[in-house]
Amino acid sequence: MSNRLRMILDNLHDPATLTATSEALPVAHTQRTGRAYVWRSADLADQVITATLATPAFLEALVIYRHNLSATATVRVELLDDTTVVHDTGAVTVSGLIALGDFRFGVDPWGATLTDDLPIKQAPFWFSSTAVTGYRVTISDPDNLDGVMEIGRIIAGQVVTPQFNASYGVALEWQDASEHRRSEGNSLRTLGGGIARRLSFDLAYMDATGRATLSRAFLQGGKAGDVYVSLYPETGGLDEAEHAFLARRAGNYAHTHDFFNNWRADALTFVEV
Repeated sequence: MSNRLRMILDNLHDPATLTATSEALPVAHTQRTGRAYVWRSADLADQVITATLATPAFLEALVIYRHNLSATATVRVELLDDTTVVHDTGAVTVSGLIALGDFRFGVDPWGATLTDDLPIKQAPFWFSSTAVTGYRVTISDPDNLDGVMEIGRIIAGQVVTPQFNASYGVALEWQDASEHRRSEGNSLRTLGGGIARRLSFDLAYMDATGRATLSRAFLQGGKAGDVYVSLYPETGGLDEAEHAFLARRAGNYAHTHDFFNNWRADALTFVEV
């Protein structure tokens, strides 16, 4: 799989049947968009989340999204064909510790990661296309300072990738929902809050097959469908994490046949959910 833009537009996790080792808050919350909904374990014992898909399907990615796992936590993803394990990632550390060359002694806390300052933590797993009936996620995080493990969303499905990456001019905006207001005494007050990303880019080079693939994908879910977007997959660090999030498409989808055997899709914009 290339390092070009990857999108998951059909989340196979949402209609799946789920079980979990413990549920202080239900594991079905990982199938809901709202940020107030999370799965929460009862304690720090190893947790296993098992999903049985509504129908057998091909899987190319699974993302643990909006989690609270610590820098030492490990996640193991097993893809299942009935009871047979057809792919096993092994136990993987999901948060990259800051390397000693970049670690700032006296500034960065011990165990800090490069993505600690981002409001959402995530752990993407990418696979070659594999036929599955379900999957199993095993989480180990005995050092979690929260005393419990939490996951907001799990995204699983096939990947839509354009033939060429986004053109230069990619724009990422962190939108802050807070507002400044003046009091009667002329003091500046800040009301509200919340921050979310808005990502815009152009796909300037597509042949007829690539255009058709993109059209089918976008028209299937419409603007209301959640899309996981990863602009720099598997590059690691802040570059990948900042440009990867769960979003919805803003504006209309359009393409232009601008010269022989080439189509372009301009001003694709995704707003974080």
